[in-house]
Amino acid sequence: MADWREIINDALADESGDHVALFRKYELAAEAAIEEAQSCLNDSWTEPSKMMETVYGGMVAYSNQVLARREAEDVDAGSLDHAFRTGQAYGVSCVLNHIIDRLRDPSNVSQLAALDAFSDKMHDDLLKDVKEIGLTVELLDAKGNTITE
Repeated sequence: MADWREIINDALADESGDHVALFRKYELAAEAAIEEAQSCLNDSWTEPSKMMETVYGGMVAYSNQVLARREAEDVDAGSLDHAFRTGQAYGVSCVLNHIIDRLRDPSNVSQLAALDAFSDKMHDDLLKDVKEIGLTVELLDAKGNTITE
């Protein structure tokens, strides 16, 4: 089974500019996370924190897969396609940041804290993109508060 963490790290370090290759890497990471999550579900002894970490990884990979697809499609900033893909990634980011980030790992054996910091940065980057293209929808920051500026 492929390790979704390694695949995401590889994709994040990829500076080739090949957005189609990035899309495929994030797609592979999402599939690997789903496979690992199912394996955890099949193992009734798996710690809940491990399960949540794996689901989190799958969602991070999916959100980045959507952004890589947007870049691969080379859509014009501010176009309907650009807004759709940005909104799609923003929606996943909101679930990560407003729901899953509220969970805490009492055993401290998972990477949930590091993933929280990563998803906050991803969400902030999405918000910058939304502001740059002038989308006028109500936005939430990484902690779920309405942005009023």
